[in-house]
Order: sequence, then structure tokens, then C-alpha cells
Amino acid sequence: MDFSNSRNIDNRIKKTTIAVAVITHIVLAIVTFGLSLVLLTIVGLATLLQLNKEIDEENSSEKNFNKNYPFGYFGRPLGSFQYVFHHSYSIEKDIYSAVEAELIGKTPITSVKSVSIIDTDPALKNCEQRHFMKAESEPTSRGTAITLILNQSNFGSMRTIQWRVLAGGYLDENSKFNLIAYSMVTVFSWFGPYLRGELDLLSRVRTISSGAYNDMDVSTQVRCLHQVVFDAMIAELEKNGIDTSELKLQKIQMMNINISGEKVNMGNLVQGATSKIGVPVKGTQV
Repeated sequence: MDFSNSRNIDNRIKKTTIAVAVITHIVLAIVTFGLSLVLLTIVGLATLLQLNKEIDEENSSEKNFNKNYPFGYFGRPLGSFQYVFHHSYSIEKDIYSAVEAELIGKTPITSVKSVSIIDTDPALKNCEQRHFMKAESEPTSRGTAITLILNQSNFGSMRTIQWRVLAGGYLDENSKFNLIAYSMVTVFSWFGPYLRGELDLLSRVRTISSGAYNDMDVSTQVRCLHQVVFDAMIAELEKNGIDTSELKLQKIQMMNINISGEKVNMGNLVQGATSKIGVPVKGTQV
């Protein structure tokens, strides 16, 4: 995912933002006899290094997280769905192949890739790694990337297939400037998360563009991805002799998706189905 790809958004630092920051720091420098500028230089540099470190980590092939929010890199959730069925044999590869074929055949998505996500929770004796299937679309015209994440689990001969659709924003240069410019004030709120290994500066500077047209584009992609996965699953399950009548009913309810007024509302079978659109992606919980 290219965090800098804001597409048609003029992603730059606003003049008013610079002016306010300059005036603020001039006043602070006068009051503190210049000590605030020394502190700003030290803390600002540390902030920039930490942010760049997080960007490099997120761009690596393997994703790490500490206990919570394994999918935070991909953005905020726009809904998830889990279906449970019984089958004597694992048909995980068949379902993944069917979903990939449907995506390639019906959407601009060209491939479905495997991604490893590692839980580095220090309370664990050994880090726990799990594998997921990921499909990404091209960002909308305003830089919002939509990602589909799939995984399957087994409990004896009971099988579950789960997928999530997430929206990720671009790296907002104006928010990045503010993060660094005022880091000497906000740094005190970082100590706890940093010591717990949960510090997340990247989510503070990623922005999902507001606006009716972006809502329309996001809604279109979300609907299409859910439709494709449902169709692929139903076809593959029926091919393996599994009754899909319940799944078809759930699909009808699930597809009750509406994005308006900067909100994403999905059917009552969606878990975590209400999200705000048009504000910075902060504290993403997935």
C-alpha cells in the first residue's frame, strides 16, 4: 500500500497551518528564552524517526502487531462477516481459489496474495504468526484504498470462513506537519503506549477524504467486494455438496449497505459495522 498516493487530493501543508505553528513557537521561544526550540528540535526529530520507522515496518512483507489491531495497517474496518459450515475435509484452498477467480474476472483486482501477520505480544512465550489472504483495489480518486482480508479456521470438522473489508487513508502531509510541530506537547501521551510497544503514530497522520463522491466510490467498492465473495463462496460450497440456503439469506441482509452523511452502515449481520468516513484514521481497532 502506497501511503503517499492521495490521487486527486492536493496533499500539501496548508499555509494557515504553517503560520499558526510559527506564531505559536515564536511566542513559546520568547517565554522560555529559546528552550522550547531546543526541545522542539529534539522531540520533533525523534517523532520523525519513529514515524519513518513505522512506515518502513508497515511496508515490509511481514506485518507485526502487539496484541491488538492486527489489521490496522490496512485501515479502519467497514464490516466483517463470518460463515460457519460443516465438511469432512478442508476446502480452504478451493474457496480461496474461487474467490480469487471471481475477483479477477469481475473486478479490476488482479491477484490475491498471502500475508503473514505476527502477534509480538510480550506476554506470549513465542510470537504467534497467522496467514491471511489479501486483495487490494486501486485507491479511489481521493486516495482511499479498500482492502479485502480473508481467513479460514477449523474446529474439528466445523469450518469457518471470515472476511473483512477495510478502508485505508493516505499519509496527510498537513497532519504530519502538525504531529511534528506540536510533538513537544503531545509526546507526554506517548510514554505509556511506547513502553507497551503499542505506539502508533502512523494512524494519526492517515486521512480518509471526506466528501459525497468519495463516499460513493467507497460504497461501490465495498458492495462489489462483498457481492463477489458471497457469490464465490456459494458456488464453491454448493460444488462440495454443502447447503447454502442459510448463507443466501444472510447475503441478502449483509448487502443492506448504505454510505451517506459520512457514515458507513451495513446490515445487522455485519460485525463492527458502523464507521466514520471523512476524519483521520486514528486509533484503528480491527
